[in-house]
Amino acid sequence: MRKVAFLPLIFFLLVTQSLAVEIKGEVSNLGGKPIVEAVVRHRQSGNKTLTDEKGFFTLAVPDEEKIRLEIIHPDYIEQEIVLTSRQLSRKVIVRLIPYIMQKEEIVVTALRYPESSASVPAAETVILKETLEEKMSSNITESFSNIPGVSNIGSGGFSLVPNIRGLARGRVLIMIDNARVTSDRRTGPNASFVDPKNIERIEVLRSPSSVFYGSGAIGGVIHILTKKPSMQERFKGKINAKYGSTNQEKGLGFSLEGSKKNAGFLLSFQGNDAGNYSSPSGEVLQSQFTQGSLFAKVSYIKEKREIHLSYMGSRGYDIGKANQDSLTKPTWYPKENQNLLQVHWNERGLGKGGELTLQAYFNPHFLETIKENKEDSLTTEESYSKTQSMDYGFHLSYGKKIGKHLRLKGGTDFYGRSSVKAYNIDKSFDSDGNITAVLEQWPFSDGDRKNIGFFFSLDYSGVKNLDVVSGIRWDSLQMEALPGGAATAEKRRYYAWTGFLGCSAKLSEQIVIFGNLSRAYRAASLSEMFYTGITGRGFINANPDLSPEESFNLDAGLKLIFKRFFAGIYSFYYEIDDLIERYRIDPDESIYAYGNVNRGKISGYELEIEYYPFPGWKVFGNFFSFSGKSKTTQNALNDIPPSRLFMGTRLWIERFSFEINTTLQQEKKRPGPAEIAIPGYGAVNIKTSYFYNSSFRIYLVLSNLLNKNYLARPDPDSVEEPGRNFMFGLSYSF
Repeated sequence: MRKVAFLPLIFFLLVTQSLAVEIKGEVSNLGGKPIVEAVVRHRQSGNKTLTDEKGFFTLAVPDEEKIRLEIIHPDYIEQEIVLTSRQLSRKVIVRLIPYIMQKEEIVVTALRYPESSASVPAAETVILKETLEEKMSSNITESFSNIPGVSNIGSGGFSLVPNIRGLARGRVLIMIDNARVTSDRRTGPNASFVDPKNIERIEVLRSPSSVFYGSGAIGGVIHILTKKPSMQERFKGKINAKYGSTNQEKGLGFSLEGSKKNAGFLLSFQGNDAGNYSSPSGEVLQSQFTQGSLFAKVSYIKEKREIHLSYMGSRGYDIGKANQDSLTKPTWYPKENQNLLQVHWNERGLGKGGELTLQAYFNPHFLETIKENKEDSLTTEESYSKTQSMDYGFHLSYGKKIGKHLRLKGGTDFYGRSSVKAYNIDKSFDSDGNITAVLEQWPFSDGDRKNIGFFFSLDYSGVKNLDVVSGIRWDSLQMEALPGGAATAEKRRYYAWTGFLGCSAKLSEQIVIFGNLSRAYRAASLSEMFYTGITGRGFINANPDLSPEESFNLDAGLKLIFKRFFAGIYSFYYEIDDLIERYRIDPDESIYAYGNVNRGKISGYELEIEYYPFPGWKVFGNFFSFSGKSKTTQNALNDIPPSRLFMGTRLWIERFSFEINTTLQQEKKRPGPAEIAIPGYGAVNIKTSYFYNSSFRIYLVLSNLLNKNYLARPDPDSVEEPGRNFMFGLSYSF
């Protein structure tokens, strides 16, 4: 009888076992290193296991249509994944994010090869795609406006330009997957045509980098790294949408990707449309924008070979240029067209520990500008401008690790612009709208710029707890253009040597100090030297006699990196000879001109902190304070931002997160020659998210919660910032 009694139990166990499935997977950090003793738990059944020394795990769970697993480790943010029956046949790969990113972060921009963020002798910040997604920014400039040392310039609206440590206007190099971004806007490039949904991460380097990137990196580098196919041998996609209340912004997009064996593809369509936004004092004219983008990438990835072919096309329409006088002198960009085509080839294992990198890119683009003069709502004058160019370049380098402690890298890169030209047409109208006069001009044509550079760098870590990096670069730069009305072309040629020496030292496992000194340079742009005509803010006079800028730079910092606490303290001192400044020579008509400052001096410090008192709660903040003036006249320089404090806290409760943050900016008392004094301000923002599951996510952002009316930048044409804005977004992955 006892044997008979056990039969139902045995039968039940056999049936249960037959209905169970076995899940095999791997848990690692963002750098691909295995995470040992991470808990993998199936909450419904209570089954759990630990990862081994290689990060592998095997877990038996009941067979269900969807299986939900939790991955937990004390040093990493808890993650939840949902698996379907089709995914169970493949190994599950999980990447955990550490509480303190700087502890394991790998960056590529600072030294032009992958290196631990902790050992890089420079100040750098990384913005991940998760941050970009939940912030729901319309363009990338908004995405990093709250990181230490970074602000923006411009009068307002969609086309703001990033400013690093008081340097902007062509002094901050913006790259997309190592391809230079240029612009004929007087404030400099801003890469507003790149939709944040197509970005994997952004690396913001706040130290001068001419030795690695040539002219234009005197103030640092913003490197946009786009998404790649995930190579999971399956087809998947994503749909995203958003809506903003203050300007009726509507965003919609979708992406598809798939792979088989070593080949994969990614395709993304994104679109955004917004009207004029409202400030607490009323509607801000010419703050509207419409933009659509197509991003496509085909990849071939093996252990020792990686090839990517990508295209990023963007079309901007009716992009407003908000100004103080937009009612009587409205200005906007009717069309902006970008077409960036790139090919990347990375070959590893050439020579023991060697790596060859080859890249080429092309980007034909143009920008249109219209400015009107109105009297009693009637247009009396209209000025139209179009600038266009073919930008192109290539990069070839070879790096090799010799022994355990020495890495060498050398190479060449070329950057060019051809067929650069600017066309202006001015029209006058009578009271009936009839054209009474037409004036056509070519401010310059046949513009051409060629910049070739050769660089060599050395990274030595043979001394205990010490990492020394040095580099040298030689550049040859040639520019020419045919100014309007001239019989012959104007030509300029420059040669420049730049260098870098940096060192990071580990005082302990948690404390790192670094310092560097460098020489950097920037040659004036074709527009600064040869374009005279209308701009987004008024009228500009070119100066063909501008001298190149040359700088001497000192940079130092201290990093405290613990499992749940990070703090960084940074200071810098820059001296820039022949600093190119913009002067307002006729405030009533908004007429500007360029000139060289004998020697400009910029110095300052930055602080940042991030702390997790316990899992699920983060406290964060940063502060910076800069000063800049001419060493000859002691007059203030343009673009030096007021001191700013940003701080906040964030709470995670299972799938829900809540963040509140505030920005406090000091008043600007000493404006530069093309600026105005502005009062200080404070703004409060709220950000929440809810992950219904691994596929469906909801985001809510409430910015300027107290509906404050303020000016954020000391630009004489600056307009009030948006008032209280409610942004709602969602995404669904399949």
